Amino acid sequence: MTPWRRFRRWWLRRTAHVQIISYPKCGRTWLVMLISQAIERHYGVHLKNPLRLRDYHRSNREIPTIYAHHDGGPEFKQPHELETDKGVYRRSRVIFLVRDPRDVLVSSFFQQTRRNINFEGSLSSYVRASAGGLDTLVSFYNIWARNRHVPSDFLQIRYEDMRRDPLTTLRQVMDFCGLEQISEETLAEAVEFCRFENMRRMEMEGRHGTRSLSARNQSDDQTFKVRKGQVGGHLEHMSEEDLMWINTRLAASLDSAYPEYRSPQTPPGPATAKATNGGD
Repeated sequence: MTPWRRFRRWWLRRTAHVQIISYPKCGRTWLVMLISQAIERHYGVHLKNPLRLRDYHRSNREIPTIYAHHDGGPEFKQPHELETDKGVYRRSRVIFLVRDPRDVLVSSFFQQTRRNINFEGSLSSYVRASAGGLDTLVSFYNIWARNRHVPSDFLQIRYEDMRRDPLTTLRQVMDFCGLEQISEETLAEAVEFCRFENMRRMEMEGRHGTRSLSARNQSDDQTFKVRKGQVGGHLEHMSEEDLMWINTRLAASLDSAYPEYRSPQTPPGPATAKATNGGD
């Protein structure tokens, strides 16, 4: 990364009114699309790239600067390489999006092996990898659990709750961003637009206006950005041995701020059903 890009990223993290932070493959793209659709419908503005939420502020100063990112590319780092000082967020409100680590690992594995080609090996070796495996993911979650008091305000939301009731979660997020004036009807329209089937169709047609929301290989479902969006989908891919290893480590190491994920039970919702909204 060039010095200019590094400075720009630091400046955005320091000055944004609201920041959406997540580990990769926790459903951030879906959440950002929901927010962008609600903003565009309410304010009558349009961006070529709807993922750049921060650019809406340029069109209308009533819209807060919202910066969505992964807090430094944790998926390529070992646990000891993760940033632990979150002082740069002291002036911002932070929305921290989390997802069952087991589902995150499966989605990340397909991202790194079929979409970006950054890893060679099995799912079993991926979850145990020193960089980007379970230990990195747990450390990332734990660091934020210890620093949730640092931002001026902090909201933690779960992908599983967003999947089960996207309208309620979106209302909570918009209110936290200071966008209480956007009506329930408008939010419902945004939710409908961002249904899984529509997101997948737009990705196939290349209608999002950005390469980051384009399929690498339309004949391979695993190369899509909007892949499956399942809750409990890890059960289709992980061996019993891998699950036992992961569950033991989650119970022993994951912070109590995530009680739903410390248990071997999958979060509420159909364990293997395809999502009707959103995606990975």
